[in-house]
Amino acid sequence: MIIHCTKKLAARLSNVSPEPLADDNPLGSWHAHFYTIDRRNCLMFCHDKTRFTLFMAGLKKPDFERLEHWFLDYFANTLLTLGYEHELIMKATDLVRELRFDTHCDRSVQGTLNIVRTYDLEGYLWQVPDVMDLLPYTTSARLCGRPVRIKGMRARECLFPDRAMKQFLMAI
Repeated sequence: MIIHCTKKLAARLSNVSPEPLADDNPLGSWHAHFYTIDRRNCLMFCHDKTRFTLFMAGLKKPDFERLEHWFLDYFANTLLTLGYEHELIMKATDLVRELRFDTHCDRSVQGTLNIVRTYDLEGYLWQVPDVMDLLPYTTSARLCGRPVRIKGMRARECLFPDRAMKQFLMAI
């Protein structure tokens, strides 16, 4: 599975390809960005097609080497928090294979990441004294429950990432 990462994240990872990688995984590719919030290392992942978002806070240097484990954990538990059926969660987690990283980014997906961070995540941070006080899977589930717009959509259209990911997984 391909993770398109920003330069800030690529600097913290090993084996990041400067060239675009071909994606053959049915789950598709994701984008990821590195943030520092309250002096904590945070990552946000966004699925390219559905805009399904995962937020991880408090990562330490060894965690970046085990990013595949953490991605799978957050993905499965966020799906569980959203109430997906067990079979669908198992189907999704079976598709998470070796993560490969490149620096080829799509501006539309990066725009979604920025909007989610600026409007939604910052709103949640006002309610807690520290980013580590956010419940990890619940925060990711809440970030997936808001409407988003994607480049090319009509003026009155929107996409709900939690519903779109469910439909996407059922179609695979």
